[in-house]
Amino acid sequence: MAQSNDPVIMTVAGKPITRAEFEYSFRKNGSVEGAVEKKTVEEYVPMFINYKLKVAAAEAAHLDTLSSFRKEFLTYRDMQLTPYMVDSAYIDSVAHVVFDNTLKQTGGKDLYAPAHILIQLSQKATETEKQQAQAKADSLCNALKAGADFADLAKRFSNDRQSASRGGQYPLIGPGAMPKEYEEAAYALEVNEVSTPVLTDFGYFIIKVTERRPFKDYTEWKDEIVAMLKSRGIEEQSAEARIKKMVDDSQGQLTREAILDSVMNAHIDGNPSLRYLIQEYYDGLLLYEVSKRQVWDVAAADTVGLENWYKTHKKKYQWTEPRFKGYVIHAKNEATLKKATKLLKKSKGDSWRQVLKDDFNKDSLTVNVSGPYLCKQGENRYIDAHIFGVDKKLSPLRGLTISTAVGKKLSQPKSWEDVKTDVLNDYQSHMEKQWVEELRTRFPFTINQQEINKIKD
Repeated sequence: MAQSNDPVIMTVAGKPITRAEFEYSFRKNGSVEGAVEKKTVEEYVPMFINYKLKVAAAEAAHLDTLSSFRKEFLTYRDMQLTPYMVDSAYIDSVAHVVFDNTLKQTGGKDLYAPAHILIQLSQKATETEKQQAQAKADSLCNALKAGADFADLAKRFSNDRQSASRGGQYPLIGPGAMPKEYEEAAYALEVNEVSTPVLTDFGYFIIKVTERRPFKDYTEWKDEIVAMLKSRGIEEQSAEARIKKMVDDSQGQLTREAILDSVMNAHIDGNPSLRYLIQEYYDGLLLYEVSKRQVWDVAAADTVGLENWYKTHKKKYQWTEPRFKGYVIHAKNEATLKKATKLLKKSKGDSWRQVLKDDFNKDSLTVNVSGPYLCKQGENRYIDAHIFGVDKKLSPLRGLTISTAVGKKLSQPKSWEDVKTDVLNDYQSHMEKQWVEELRTRFPFTINQQEINKIKD
């Protein structure tokens, strides 16, 4: 029952809709800044009623009892309830384990953040190549001593392309993350000190340590470790662990769904945003399923209706410029191109695909066919050149040397299938209007106009 401060603004199919629920939907969907068609309250009312009528039709058809619906809805609902089940003690225990493991790995050494410039050397490098690499590394070191910017030189000259874009910078790392020679040199540096060239199996490294931090105190690192764990889903893991423990402790008396039902009931009354968000998703899933069954799939399968609709509204679907309907063929030589062209002209449907595979491309690629296309000038460079007379230099495709286009140039659509997307959209809209009119006579609804008038656009 609606509270006295949240009056019923309408009833649809016997269900009361409070003003708060309507306003939530209107503010979110009807009056969004920058929306293509921003609605006034009065314009939004019939849209909202139609929306609720479709949901009522879905419930009357028992679509809310489908296992597929229940599974998807509960998955979404549970995601919204996860924050209420997060176990901070669980997260803290995992963070302690991460800290302890890292402490063992570091052996008491500091963590350091290096930046470096790599002059790469192959392990099979000649003596001349080694001398050239060392000379380049020495030159860069001299430039740094003269005041050159480390990050700029890293971006320009480092062969470690992963870090070069970041000025050679790496995050905090510890022992074992880099080659032994690199690591020994890095730990010997003070913060912002630059090394001389360090030779490793990868080449010469010029290293700069930009930060050093001791890794000994858990309290100092806790926030960073927890933030890292959260980015990897620790909150969801802790919630699931807590739910599992509650299920196990109940010895079969509770299910996961029952626990989350109780969580939802405990928080939903004091959190209208949560209530309406869950309700919106519930309604949205039902709306999708019932619309698919009543309109979208029916219209798409009604080829007679689509043809009749096209014939009745033919002027609406006229083109302002011609289209090409057909295929683009790329071939190894002129003879193969002619054979493939003949095949496409004779074949019905997609029968040519298997012939192409068996007879033309069995041992090696001699022909490539793409399409069917229905496009205007500017949408395909090969069609532009072969059909619309656009003078373009065509590069070979996959090593094939010659191409052509096979099909027809149409000044106007020949059937509804040539404008299928537009015709189908319009026909679906027509069927939906008829369906909504039927729903408005099938299910009762009332509007509290006095409360509607109190809502500001």
